[in-house]
Amino acid sequence: MFFGQGLIFAVQQFFYRDSTVVIAKMVAPARRFVKKRDTIRWRISLKVDRGCSRVEYRRLYAGNFGPYALIRDSVRCTFRGERFKVVAELSDENSGEVLKRIKEKSLPQARDFLLSSLNYEYTDSGVVLSLLISPKKRVKFRVKFGYRKQWSRKRMYDLPEFTTDRDTSVSFLIPKGELSYGRIRFLAEVNGLKRETEALFNQFNILNDRDFKVLLAVLNFVFGPEETKALSEAPKDKRKEAWEEFWEKRGGKRAEEEFMERLYTAMRLFPSSFRARVSDRALVYTKFGPPDEVESHPYRMEGKPYEIWYYHRLGKVFVFVDFDGTGDYRLVPESYLETIR
Repeated sequence: MFFGQGLIFAVQQFFYRDSTVVIAKMVAPARRFVKKRDTIRWRISLKVDRGCSRVEYRRLYAGNFGPYALIRDSVRCTFRGERFKVVAELSDENSGEVLKRIKEKSLPQARDFLLSSLNYEYTDSGVVLSLLISPKKRVKFRVKFGYRKQWSRKRMYDLPEFTTDRDTSVSFLIPKGELSYGRIRFLAEVNGLKRETEALFNQFNILNDRDFKVLLAVLNFVFGPEETKALSEAPKDKRKEAWEEFWEKRGGKRAEEEFMERLYTAMRLFPSSFRARVSDRALVYTKFGPPDEVESHPYRMEGKPYEIWYYHRLGKVFVFVDFDGTGDYRLVPESYLETIR
């Protein structure tokens, strides 16, 4: 897997000439589940009114799972009919927590053909988008696939036109170099009928230039520019090898995973209001870990909000000020305290 992903629990609808198939699909990090006696347990259910109902209880030994282990599961209902309502639910049986519950109606359809929901699958080359088209008669089709990333405009690709009167599956590959950290909305359009779905890519893709630039800024802060010089100067076609060599000198894959996990935790706790940077608090957290003590002043009648992080064990103090009121605190010299207190 070239990038990580958060919990995916989605309902997919497929329409054939003689039947309809609805699938509740899960792809989840193992760490989202509570382990008891090195075993995780979950419940996945799917109910389609006027159709069918399925409930499955699963258990899996997870004692040897790594930090990025993924669990895949699904349940399906097959029935007749184009209009229906769906309820799907995923729960962690060890904790009793409902992880996600989905309520959906059947998808809007065209007069002369039926169109499935938009499906996406992770591969080593990128993300494969796919649709199932079920014509009611012979029809000429114009198909587009595309995406809209969190910080960019929509991008669509036209497929060659074709004519058919049979159930037809169409697909399109989005190369992994085009995918980056953040939310992305996958899009499809068939003869004007639209489908879309949203995913969260919560790990950086080093083959994406914007992601790589952000990662280099983090590594420069943590390790220093001299340590990252060879990595920053590596051509794009050698970037993966340079990345692996960088971490091999610092403990290998385990050191990389621990570092990236700390970075992602820091970014969740201290998000940036700017698209192409990691917040200063997240940088400090990534390098030094959680502070021993935090002095927080978020509401002040006069002056800007600020925080002071104390690392008593390291003899370090960091001061952060929220200059623009967005909650994105910027690192300032400790002497700045004299002007804001």
